[in-house]
Amino acid sequence: MGATVLATGFLLTSPNVNVSAENIYTGHQEFRWNSPTDWSHNQQKWATSAYKLYATKMSVPSYKATAWGHSYLAGRTGNANVSEGRSYVVRPYSNVYLYNKLVEWYGTGNNAFINAYSQNNGSADGSWYAD
Repeated sequence: MGATVLATGFLLTSPNVNVSAENIYTGHQEFRWNSPTDWSHNQQKWATSAYKLYATKMSVPSYKATAWGHSYLAGRTGNANVSEGRSYVVRPYSNVYLYNKLVEWYGTGNNAFINAYSQNNGSADGSWYAD
């Protein structure tokens, strides 16, 4: 479901991608007082929905998360803050839905990722998915 293989060998994906185990990315963020920012891995975004972030074990009390995206339409490096100024505080064992405008501004299939920030020394584990 969500993909069709044509006789020509091309793979077409549907914008109505079903979330399954292969769509969820586990992540590990590292924070240091002299390097307080870390970035998640990229994944493609197909729908106008929030990024879903599930925090698990953390050695920092909290961190801030912001939705970012990558598109050649963004110019320069291609990286763009797509949160419209919204940041979210992430605490251990919390679920956070990150507002974003990646699909609305740049179209489907662009890379989504999360900027994580904490001035505390430590780390955070969890998982997330873009759709």
